[in-house]
Amino acid sequence: MSKPPLLFFIVLAIIAVLATRQFIKQRREIAVNDASPVQMLPAQIKSKREYPTSNRRSRQREVIAGEEMRYEVWFHPLNGAGDFKLMLNAGDYHQLDKNVKGELKVQGTRFVSFTPAP
Repeated sequence: MSKPPLLFFIVLAIIAVLATRQFIKQRREIAVNDASPVQMLPAQIKSKREYPTSNRRSRQREVIAGEEMRYEVWFHPLNGAGDFKLMLNAGDYHQLDKNVKGELKVQGTRFVSFTPAP
């Protein structure tokens, strides 16, 4: 029986290292968000975008029912800082409307809530 090629083991090692690095990065970001205080800032919803998590779609293919979706919203702080993007869950995403001003609550890079101004 022949031995597997050395290239196979190198590729597996690279995949393992990259996966471990990504896992550690995510854990560190979660820890930073948990340790951060909740900040409230006046902001305006600049744009919204929902898209499927898989990028294996052709241009002609329609969205498949039950496909996992990602929801991102771009906020523009009214105090003059630069725009930033936050990932939201479906329930929060569908409650927001574009160009609405209000109070945004964030904890680190985590969306907490958005209260529209009266």
